Amino acid sequence: MRALCCSIVCLASSCAAFAPVRSLLNNPNNPIAVTSSPSAETTTDPTAGIAPFEEWFESNSSSGARISHIRHTMFHSQRLRGLEFTSTSSQDLNRVAIIPRKMVLSIPYSEEDYEWDTKLSCRLVEECRKGKNSLYYGYCALLTNGANLLDCKSFPSTAPDALRHWTYDQRSLLEQSEKGKRLLQAEQQQQVKWKNKYDALSAEKQNISLDDFLWAMEAVHSRAFRGDFGALDSGDGSKLRKMTSLLLPLAALAFGVVYSTDPGMNQYYIPMALLAASPVVLTMIANKKGSKEAVMLPLIDSANHLEEADSLIEFDPAVDGFVLSLGRKCLVKEKDETGEKAQVCISYGLRGDSELLVNYGFLRGVTMNEAANYDNDRSGIRKLLAEAYISRNP
Repeated sequence: MRALCCSIVCLASSCAAFAPVRSLLNNPNNPIAVTSSPSAETTTDPTAGIAPFEEWFESNSSSGARISHIRHTMFHSQRLRGLEFTSTSSQDLNRVAIIPRKMVLSIPYSEEDYEWDTKLSCRLVEECRKGKNSLYYGYCALLTNGANLLDCKSFPSTAPDALRHWTYDQRSLLEQSEKGKRLLQAEQQQQVKWKNKYDALSAEKQNISLDDFLWAMEAVHSRAFRGDFGALDSGDGSKLRKMTSLLLPLAALAFGVVYSTDPGMNQYYIPMALLAASPVVLTMIANKKGSKEAVMLPLIDSANHLEEADSLIEFDPAVDGFVLSLGRKCLVKEKDETGEKAQVCISYGLRGDSELLVNYGFLRGVTMNEAANYDNDRSGIRKLLAEAYISRNP
């Protein structure tokens, strides 16, 4: 999907827009200069949200929710949650998941609306704080590792190695290059912008805490999609939107890192280039008119990133839902102490190192398996990320 047609989404404050001035990191009076990593209270087992998610998903089967040959599991020596493809037949790669619209958090979206992320973040917080009473409780459980069902004061990060969570010493590693310094500036500008958005919340939203708001903004900026999904209005583009459905990413999907593919996995191949080409063209036409939505897609956003993955995500009006299909390049073989398995990946689109490190907390070619102190303060993985960034961006 996104490997074929992607909208390149830059950081809210692009690194290129900043001159190399004194970094906000060096100002100890800046209250949001460094956001700490999740506390012991909120850092829960990443598998804890899977069972309530599966229960919730199954409860929506009468509405058309379907999963075929994929499941949540842990990768990278049990350090990374993702999706596993459980079949060895290429015939099973088509329509591996159907997510009915009623299971999807969404808001109207337009390029002129600079508050779309605030609106979607507030919706997400409100649903997570409802616990089991939320219509989206299973999805919230997956995002919070089950903390939404335990009345926790705070939620664990959905992108724990994103730059905003690094300590002062960890961040200082990036000051060894000019681009690293500008990246720190850009991240600080993003934090200031998010704090300003929080301060501007309307009276009815002021019961949302700053911690909850920033948690939700991170989740939205690392997982949300936009697209024309039909039936929003009766504009001239509506007929085209009903025929097509390719999702274009806003910032896209789950955190994680995948760094290799297995070109020998020919048994997983599906020739879907022609299948994907038509939705791409129609979506590009339909995007010129009519409404759009920003959406968060349960299950689909559990897949980790591989730039060349030939995944296809569509909105199918026949089932009033979002459909995920896979190609051969979506599957990455991994072998660990539990045996061999194939991880499902989808492409976030063309993402530069700066955007990946700020919004997602990973870089291509850096794996958690290489990191020391991973389960302590995450200093090992962050040191590797900083070294990789500097080597590529002097």
